Amino acid sequence: MKRLMIAAFLIAVLVKGQVPVLVADELQLNDFAGAMVYSGKEGSLLSLEIPPEVYQNSRQRDFGDLRIFDASQKPVPFAFRDIPNEYFTPPPEEVPFFIWNGGKENNFPANTDIEINTSGGVVRIKNQSGITDSPYQYLVDLSTLEYAPSSLQIKTENVGRNFNAAVSFYHSGDLSDWIPFNKRQVLASFGGNVQDTLELPGTGKYLLVGFDREIPTPESMIVYFSSRENTGTYHEASFPGLKSPDGKKVNYNLKGYYPAETIDFVLPEADSIPVLIKNRYSENDEWNVQAREIIFRYNSAGSIAKNLPFKIPSQAPYWELEAAGELLFSSAPLCIVRWKPRELVFPARGEGPWTLAFGNAACRPLDSADLLPLTGREETEPAVFTGEQRFTETELSDPVKHNYPVIILWGVLGAAVIILFILAFSIAKAMRK
Repeated sequence: MKRLMIAAFLIAVLVKGQVPVLVADELQLNDFAGAMVYSGKEGSLLSLEIPPEVYQNSRQRDFGDLRIFDASQKPVPFAFRDIPNEYFTPPPEEVPFFIWNGGKENNFPANTDIEINTSGGVVRIKNQSGITDSPYQYLVDLSTLEYAPSSLQIKTENVGRNFNAAVSFYHSGDLSDWIPFNKRQVLASFGGNVQDTLELPGTGKYLLVGFDREIPTPESMIVYFSSRENTGTYHEASFPGLKSPDGKKVNYNLKGYYPAETIDFVLPEADSIPVLIKNRYSENDEWNVQAREIIFRYNSAGSIAKNLPFKIPSQAPYWELEAAGELLFSSAPLCIVRWKPRELVFPARGEGPWTLAFGNAACRPLDSADLLPLTGREETEPAVFTGEQRFTETELSDPVKHNYPVIILWGVLGAAVIILFILAFSIAKAMRK
């Protein structure tokens, strides 16, 4: 019996006194590959825009490997929140316009009729002979505008004259295909009441405006714009592609979890190719087809026309383009991901400065102790980046760090427990005999 008690005591001492208890609160700053230092007003609620480095070097797709530490390396709770959209309205712009020979059905301007400069702007109509007495049409040049206009104001030489004319619109992007804008509109003036602003289709570099009857000579044409989101607040990152030897596929490794809202593929030279856009979260996963699209690039009149970015929201770090037709990739397109930045909010408790730490694939998931509850758009003070940062490539290249001394200690102690249990069982069995 005495031997059994001694064995039990030894087991308890070994298990309780020697085996380290690994808890989440023991995370230290050095457990993370990246760190950025911020200062701010103590006791206030600080906020900062999550820097691209966090997305680039994150090792968990839910950003669970992100932490805030104060100067004494105590963790501070934090919260993610969206940055409100910013909108602006571009100022009105006067645009050039030219008389086009009317009176002929389907008489549309073509490249051979229009002299344009290197940026696509109309210089002059080459042949103005034979203009009929029927109502004029006007070619409006929108090619120099940065944004697509929403409406067009036509100011005429009207000196108290009443008129009413139905308006027809055709728009084109290259002076070859003209698309009708089927909306009934009128340009009119009666007793001082003027209807001179017309809705536009919102696309095309060139506009052909026609009237069903004669109107006073236009003095000027002014375009107006709708309120639009400020896309300058978005972040972008670009990644080169690796083309397969057979030219059938192009692979991309983003090496991080970017919260992309759109993805774009930019051809380095004029080309057009149908593709399957695929992604995956791990090199061991199967590819998931996200879209079947066409990427293209045309060089015309000194300008470049290309496909629009594709709206494929995803945080996947691996992407692939696969040629969907008989054409192959002559060169690898550049991959561009675009995302909307978010804010990180945390209380400036303890002593500053505070450190934003990230990059640990083995970090436990975030829980209520890490997250700060927000009820709305709380007022915050800006956190100021001091320019101090640390980055450890080796930890990122092998993010799942195995603590081999602890693993060995656990193994040895486990074996010791088994041996002592067998010993105690043998002693008890001998004592019963």
